[in-house]
Parts: sequence; C-alpha cells; structure tokens
Amino acid sequence: MHSIADKLMVFDSSQKSSWDENFSALPEELKDIHYTFDYIFLYEKNGDGSIRLFVYRESDAIFYYPFLIRPIKNKVVQSGYQDIENVYGYTGPLWSSQEPGFKKRSSEAFHVWCHEQKVVCEFLRFHPLLHNAEMAMSEADIALVPLRDYVYVELQNTTEKIFEAYTSQNRNKIRKAWKSGVTTVQDEQLDHFDDFVRIYTENMNALRAAKMYYFSPAFFDQLKRIVKENGALILAKAGAEILGASVFLGGGRNAHYFLSSATEAGKKNAVSNLMLHSGILWARSQGMKKMHLGGGLTADENDPLLVFKKNFSSLTEKFYIGKRIFDKATYDTLIHDWDQRFADQSSKYKSILQRYRWEKEDLL
Repeated sequence: MHSIADKLMVFDSSQKSSWDENFSALPEELKDIHYTFDYIFLYEKNGDGSIRLFVYRESDAIFYYPFLIRPIKNKVVQSGYQDIENVYGYTGPLWSSQEPGFKKRSSEAFHVWCHEQKVVCEFLRFHPLLHNAEMAMSEADIALVPLRDYVYVELQNTTEKIFEAYTSQNRNKIRKAWKSGVTTVQDEQLDHFDDFVRIYTENMNALRAAKMYYFSPAFFDQLKRIVKENGALILAKAGAEILGASVFLGGGRNAHYFLSSATEAGKKNAVSNLMLHSGILWARSQGMKKMHLGGGLTADENDPLLVFKKNFSSLTEKFYIGKRIFDKATYDTLIHDWDQRFADQSSKYKSILQRYRWEKEDLL
C-alpha cells in the first residue's frame, strides 16, 4: 500500500519534461493550452512568482493543478509564509476522475503540502469551458464566486453559418473593412511580432491600463515561442501598413482570443472585428471545437468589451473565481495590518483576497 507521499509530485520550472508527461496523461477533453508548461511559464518569466505543478495520481486517475507560489514579505508576520495564485487566464485544478474517494484523497494531499509550505491562502481562476469550478464544488473550503459571462464561438458549424450567426452590425463592420481595402494575413514566421508588441503597448498606454495588462520583454519572448508552436498571429493590413495584430492560442479542443490591438487608423476601419473573424476561421481550420473570446472588463452586461465579443456569438459560459484560506490567524494579521494602513480604502477592496500585497500605486 503506497502512502500519500508516494502518489503526489510537485514540479517547478526546471522540470519541463515532467510537466509535459503529466499533461499528456490528462483526458483529451481536459487538455487546454492554459495548462501547458509553456503557457504557465509565461508568468514566471513576467516576474509574477514561481510556478509549480501539483500532481496526485492513483492508477489512471490524475489531479493536475498548476499555479504560482510567492513569498509573503510583510513585517507583521515572520518570514517563510507564502501564498498561491492562479496565472492570468483560465486554469484552476483538474480532476480526471470524479470518484469521491479520489477527490477526497487528492485534496487531503494538497492540504498537507500547503501546510508544509506555510501557504496562507489561495486565489483561483477557473476555466469556463472545462467547467472545473463545478468539479471544485466538493471542496468545502473553497469559496466559489461567479463573476460574469464569457463568450465562445461554436466552430463545428460551416464558415457560412458562423458568419451568419454574427450580429448584423458586426457583419457590416467586417464588410466595411473589406471594402476599405483591409486584408488579414497569418504571419506564420512571426516577422511582425515586434509590431504586435509595439501596437499593444501603445494601446495600453493610451488606455492608462492597469499594471496587470502590461507584460515584460521576457513574457513576450516566451509568448512568441508559444504562438510559433500552438497559435497564430493575425495581421490586419492596408497595403504594406499594419493596422492591427491579434494573437490566438490553440492546442487541444479549444482556441483562445488572447491579446489584440489596433492603431487609430485600424480602429476607424473596424480591423478588430475583421481580425477576430479571421482568428475564428483559423481555429476552425485547425480542427478546434470552440473559440473562447473571454468577457468584459466589468460585470456590467453593457461593458463595451463584452458587447464587442457578443457580436460574434450569443453562447456564454460563467467565469468563476475561488478563494481559500489555509492559515486564518496569519491571514487575519495581514489583512488587519492592510486595513489599518489603508483605512480609507478598506471597504472598497474588502473582497480582494490578497490585498495585503497591494501598495498605494496598485489602488485605482
């Protein structure tokens, strides 16, 4: 009889081959690029923390959970404490088996490991298309929070039916782009990847975007490698001029609309609509089943980004986050200190699990 310790494995970024091997053990319906080493590694490259893959296996059953782990540096607690956060995007834990005994034992193994690592709390982002929030409902100590609807496109229809399912306004904008001489092309050699980064960064600066929407040069270097292997860079052009660029990620059954940007001239010619249409057709041509577009920036059903995406599909899935506290005494100490230091902001940010990490410049 093997002990729990014999069945669990934890890998870091120096063990890519082990990540890849365990990813291969997932059922096909659970394989998604957001769970690959290459995608998760983006965020260690970005300086967001150290990546880990926690695996618990029994026979053919696997519990697979990648995340970031970070030291908590705060004068009100001793050194050695850490917290966990899922990377930007859609991950969370996966169970290949829903058998209650397996789920209970894998959860116990994870709790033991977190206790040994002095993990204080955990912030989770679930995957809307894989429905792993529903899988996690058996975890009594995870507080699940439904945030908003995320849009996806069904790719198993014909290209004609996909286009017909768009709103008339969207179809007209795409036709407008075509009539104005805009074309889209897949940059297979990624010769213009630097143009994508430049336009994206210019857009974020113009929007005065939050810090989380900026990425490091190392992040973009890693992203370029991912796109080369499992993605597409779609350019919108008028002659030789690049008016916009969009990155789509694929692999597995689902494609994802990842990052996109357009110049001012491109926005006037509706190139974002045209590039997303081209990305949808690319994903369909690769045999993927769904294109996940994501949601808006807020929970408002009239959020402009959400409205833009709903022009492409009325199909949605709910996006969930999760919160879990392992060490309530230490957590309460951290939160009490933050709430005292930012007393005028504490009520506004009371729902933010790890707000003890935020400084004045992080507050909106």
